[in-house]
Amino acid sequence: MRDGIKLFTAIYLPRDQSEKHPILMTRTPYSCAPYGNDFTSRLWGGHWKYYARENYIIVIQDVRGRWMSEGDFTDIRPFVKDKKNKEDIDEASDTYDAIDWMIKNVPNNNGNVGVFGISYPGFYATMAAASNHPALKAVSPQAPVTDWFQGDDFHHNGAFFQMDGFSFYSGFGKPRPKPTTVGPAGYDFKVKDNYEFYLQAGTLKHLGEMIGDSVQFWKDLYAHPDYDDWWKARNARNAMHDIRPAILVVGGLFDAEDCFGAWNLYKAIEKQSPYTNNKLVMGPWYHGQWASRDGSYLGNVRFGSNTSFWFQNNIEIPFFNYYLKGKGTDPKISEATIFFTGDNQWKKLDQWPPSNSSPTAIYLTTNNNLSWTKPSSTKGFSEYISDPAHPVPYTEEVHFSRTREYMTGDQRFASRRTDVLTFQTGILNEDLTLAGVVTADLKASISTSDADFVVKLIDVFPDDFKYAGDAEQPSRSVGGPYPMGGYQMLVRGEIMRGRFRNSFSTPEAFKPNKTETVKFDLPDVAHTFKKGHRLMIQIQSSWFPLADRNPQQFVNIYECNESDFRKAAIKIYHDAINGSNIVLPILK
Repeated sequence: MRDGIKLFTAIYLPRDQSEKHPILMTRTPYSCAPYGNDFTSRLWGGHWKYYARENYIIVIQDVRGRWMSEGDFTDIRPFVKDKKNKEDIDEASDTYDAIDWMIKNVPNNNGNVGVFGISYPGFYATMAAASNHPALKAVSPQAPVTDWFQGDDFHHNGAFFQMDGFSFYSGFGKPRPKPTTVGPAGYDFKVKDNYEFYLQAGTLKHLGEMIGDSVQFWKDLYAHPDYDDWWKARNARNAMHDIRPAILVVGGLFDAEDCFGAWNLYKAIEKQSPYTNNKLVMGPWYHGQWASRDGSYLGNVRFGSNTSFWFQNNIEIPFFNYYLKGKGTDPKISEATIFFTGDNQWKKLDQWPPSNSSPTAIYLTTNNNLSWTKPSSTKGFSEYISDPAHPVPYTEEVHFSRTREYMTGDQRFASRRTDVLTFQTGILNEDLTLAGVVTADLKASISTSDADFVVKLIDVFPDDFKYAGDAEQPSRSVGGPYPMGGYQMLVRGEIMRGRFRNSFSTPEAFKPNKTETVKFDLPDVAHTFKKGHRLMIQIQSSWFPLADRNPQQFVNIYECNESDFRKAAIKIYHDAINGSNIVLPILK
């Protein structure tokens, strides 16, 4: 690198020397192993085998400070806009320097480079795009880490996603004093029920004591409880100006880790770099499922085809082949290629959200109903008690690790709880398709000074609904129908830490029993509620142990004690003046 640091890089060269070949690169904090003469299993175990057959030069690089690379590692290293000297390094400059070296030193390359990566490597792909090296022709950030405070991985709207954070950083975050081929061990969980483990842990302060003092980023998380300048510098969207390579942003509708990143990175490029060749693909996938062999189902919900195989062969591979090899005609990938669940169809759109998507409010009303008409009554509210000692679980079953299937999970277990409000429409007389951001606009009061608000958008299946059996789901009998009657499919859920209702940078306490507006966005949806189904909204104030428990007092949650936790009486109003509603992006 320009500052003298060396990055460990594995380069796989085609034997074919009859023509020059393009370079396809991924940069990772997760190791470019195996180190030595063995080949990475990526070249035959997944769809990378197609790139090997196409005679790409495959490059995998350990990022600065990880595994066998030199230097110091910094999580989501901030982008340096104005680099004045060789000490002004970031992930964009490291990518630029790596590409420059490869173009000049890797034999038989054709001068064209592509970069792709999933999740954290998706962040490094984003930073690669910001490098704007002239040889870099195509970049695909996939499920890219984009903003770790507002929506990806470790925070959602300021609420700390402790389960993902603790299980990840208890191993990943341990210091690496020198280059190594041996990774760190994670936390030795004695309790295998994640709900029980985090309930016993009690507070974030105790969880911090359990992880120890050596994990620097964990300490940083605790030191920056609000969206301050430290967090703002780590927003990957800051770098998305004047982007020159062709961009293919990819994500999953049901990505439990980075559902926020793909949607919002695409939108940032559209806004900040409007002349960039920027495309979006969103399929019905869990985290990284588009790179797997099967994209036909998630949990209990089926999608009618192998969506992953279709994406690999109709979008991703043609994209890189065209821009790096000049192979085939221009793939003419649509501006937005989006899979609509419910209808189970790909739609090729000229923009996202679609121009004919109309934000329309549906109102909470008495008797647990939803109405397209604002309530006319002068009084009306629904009430529940949120008790931190008995938080609402995110899924019904007992699990050790956070599941990915909860993103389409059955919500009937939550409907039965007294601390969950449930509202639904009547049986739909025609299909209802949503395409875009869902916005919760709640009018609420609480008896304490802080609370969380979870809003869930749910598709309620008809009572007599059955899936036909098939061989792609071996856990079920082949050929026999699988009952789904009454299934309450989670389409989208999101949490909002109430103290951030007016500003993520400047939190505010609630005044007890005063009616206030709590308005926030859920990540985009692309879903059709079919005729004969119902649309349901659930509201609750804990989502455990996905998110940490709010003590429901306006205290520093990272430092508080269990004695600070309080029950809260929460009212959601639905009257003529305070009409709580959910704004749905209805596709006309």
